[in-house]
Amino acid sequence: MSWRHAFEFFGSIGVIWAVFFFAWYRDHPRENRRLNEAERELLKPNDGLAAGHGTVPWRKFLRSPQVWLLCAQYFCLSYGWYFYITWLPTYLKKSRGLDLGTSAVLGMLPLFLGGLGSLFSGFMAAPLIRRNGSVLKTRKRLAYVGFSGAALLLLVSTHLHNPVLAMVTMGLASFSNDLVMPGSWGACMDVGGKYAGTLSGAMNMMGNFGGAISPTVIGYVLRWTHDNWDMTFYISAAVYIFGVVFWRLLDPVTPLEAETVAC
Repeated sequence: MSWRHAFEFFGSIGVIWAVFFFAWYRDHPRENRRLNEAERELLKPNDGLAAGHGTVPWRKFLRSPQVWLLCAQYFCLSYGWYFYITWLPTYLKKSRGLDLGTSAVLGMLPLFLGGLGSLFSGFMAAPLIRRNGSVLKTRKRLAYVGFSGAALLLLVSTHLHNPVLAMVTMGLASFSNDLVMPGSWGACMDVGGKYAGTLSGAMNMMGNFGGAISPTVIGYVLRWTHDNWDMTFYISAAVYIFGVVFWRLLDPVTPLEAETVAC
């Protein structure tokens, strides 16, 4: 099919999903008719978290270090990742000298392995929590490994002359990048409480800011350094390290309400 039909095809999938989501999703989980009585009993202690829409406490959000840290770490996460959906084809052609067909095959590795990284992180979280007895420690450790691994693997890729090995390494960097994602979104639910949607939106917005800035910065760096692609990776690696620092300071489990009481 042509690229236009490809857009129509993927757009149709989105419409079908929207219809399914509208029929299935409810603001309060107990409104789902498929829940049995045992599940309804489990939900009772958390009824207050889904007590309806209220005025968003923007002042509380702006004063919370955890909100800012969550947003900052997601900025770092998206900054490095957006290279794969913006500059990667140009990099493979100009820096690695690959043709369009080979670039297309190798260029899918960061996206494919990134998706696997997110799934892997989700599957590993439960056994790690059972082992160390702490959601906080598990989220932090997965974030440390993810950000550090992404930074290190990007740096390694700059020293590999074989384009296939370089792209496999870059794909593994994307895998590491996405190890951070499930913990980030889980933190939004725990920290945000009944305002989890608002906090998730704020965090995702900051991530998109990082994603918007990244390709622009890369363009200027390439101009100033006369197409020194390695420098763009050094900068992304440095941004990833800032992500480690932000997670070191972040409390990804304490709700905003409890944080306010403590203050």
